[in-house]
Amino acid sequence: MTDIASPPGSASARLAIIVTCFILVVLDGLDTISITFVAPRLAALWGLHPSAMAPAFLATSLGAVVGYLIAGRVSAQLGERMAMILAAALFGLGTLATAWSGGIVMLSVLRFVTSIGLGAALPVAVAVASSVVAQRHRTSIAMLVALGLSTGGVLAGILGGPLIAAYGWEAVFHVGGVLPLLMIPVILVLIPRRIAAAASGAGTSLVKALFGPGLALPTVLLWTFAFVIFVNAYALLFWIPTLLQGVGLPPEQVPASAAAFAMGGLVGGIVMIFFVAKWGIARTLIGYALFTIAAVLVFSLGQFAPAQLLPLVFGLGLGLLPCLSGQSGISVAIYPPALRTTGIGYAAAAGRIGSIAGPAVGGIMVGLGWTPQSFVLMTALPTALSLVLLLVIYRVSVTTRTGVAATA
Repeated sequence: MTDIASPPGSASARLAIIVTCFILVVLDGLDTISITFVAPRLAALWGLHPSAMAPAFLATSLGAVVGYLIAGRVSAQLGERMAMILAAALFGLGTLATAWSGGIVMLSVLRFVTSIGLGAALPVAVAVASSVVAQRHRTSIAMLVALGLSTGGVLAGILGGPLIAAYGWEAVFHVGGVLPLLMIPVILVLIPRRIAAAASGAGTSLVKALFGPGLALPTVLLWTFAFVIFVNAYALLFWIPTLLQGVGLPPEQVPASAAAFAMGGLVGGIVMIFFVAKWGIARTLIGYALFTIAAVLVFSLGQFAPAQLLPLVFGLGLGLLPCLSGQSGISVAIYPPALRTTGIGYAAAAGRIGSIAGPAVGGIMVGLGWTPQSFVLMTALPTALSLVLLLVIYRVSVTTRTGVAATA
């Protein structure tokens, strides 16, 4: 096993690290998305209104916030390899345990614990993968690895229906729990103990460094953008399956709605990588925010048959979800290697706080009987705000000559 303080020299070793990080994030996305289409089944099984599943959604986001916040410190103290192993073990075991949930309280507690591991996995994986490539490729690689979340969502949507039909809802969590545990020996062999040089000190000193010379304003703007975009994405992510079932989408197609949303994000994210190489991360995200606003208006202002709903959901995911991986790309462009895991983690934590607000507000709207069109239309407001923030981030990056405005 390798134990180094600098990136491995061989191309095959670097590729193995990037692929391992990507697969871990795929499994992260699979476990995160699974609760969204299992929730309607559990609500019916337990005799609850769909809005009563909101505590489980909130617990998922709150646990992820904790994971994001501790990721940098764990990496600094124990090394990236151990941080990845602990994250995989926690969300793997937690997902397995979720299969034995007997009510909303137990489900919420288990989702909180599981999501600590889910939250910690992403910033470590993105930081590790982006640190083993040349500077000009780091933003693109960061976004590629972050796209694992959408890839995992697609897999969850594809596998969810057949697994539930054949083996019951528990099977989704059995599969989602075993796979990350199988990744642990792979991580142990392929990931160096430490990729980037450890930052001096830990905990609070790392956070203070995010507000050091030249970083304070970009950090505030990034955190605000992450918060706003996660409000949007997770309100739709958690409630679209329930809403579409309420307007005539057959129950067996509910997992497909989650897959369509995630597939849109995956396709949009892949295309985004090429745009970033030409336009830079900030200008690319501005274009995606404009597309999202257009998709929201099309969905909200038209009348569509159930068969037309999945393509519309795909379009929403196409514009919105790539912005989640895009904020990781901004983080990589802003922060130096020693601060990268902490910077990515805290920006993601700011986003996850938004993801707590999103499902909570969405739950209220569902409980009040809002139509899918009205629900989606409301997301135009935070999308417009995110567009303004991106314009400011771009202007600041041009002024301060950070990598945010540069091409990949």
